[in-house]
Amino acid sequence: MTRRTATLRMDRGTGPSDLLLVQRALRGDRPAVDSVLQRLDCIVRFVYRLNRGMAYHLPTEGLEDVVQQVYVTIWPRLNAYAGTSAFETWVYGFCRNCLRSEFRRRYSRRAVSDDSGGEHVDPEVPEDRAMRMESVDLLLAEIERLDDIEREIVELRHLQGWSFEEISRQKNLPPSTVKDRCYKAVERIRTKLKKYYGRG
Repeated sequence: MTRRTATLRMDRGTGPSDLLLVQRALRGDRPAVDSVLQRLDCIVRFVYRLNRGMAYHLPTEGLEDVVQQVYVTIWPRLNAYAGTSAFETWVYGFCRNCLRSEFRRRYSRRAVSDDSGGEHVDPEVPEDRAMRMESVDLLLAEIERLDDIEREIVELRHLQGWSFEEISRQKNLPPSTVKDRCYKAVERIRTKLKKYYGRG
């Protein structure tokens, strides 16, 4: 683990403490602003990890666009952060939504106009894009159906890369409880997806 990564991990706070930090930043407290900006470094990590984990396979330039979009979207909305979850968890939601929107923007249209005004199917968009989009939508929908604690545990563990020990400290739960709830939630999601695709 690099020193930079270690710093980011140690900087992770709880919802109430992060809310105080954000409120200080909104009042113009310079150290608090610097701290919030440092915490927002997680955006790059989240976007690239989600791109792999959710099988979007967006190219690098697309991911750079998403990162910039998250920064542009999130900063004016800092006053909406309520402290009900860790700051990184709140930021993660913006990363997920912006990445999903970029994926749809790039690949939902199957036909594009050519120079003559006609239409043709974009040969660089593979036929499995629609199926992948549907699978991502189903997975995200099942995650959203989890209760608040399970949803956050699953997202922190599998989409943000937190360890069970880190989640345990952040949620103030025993590691065994975190593991058990995570495994059971993932198994329920897996079972539902198997039934949907006729494999159950």
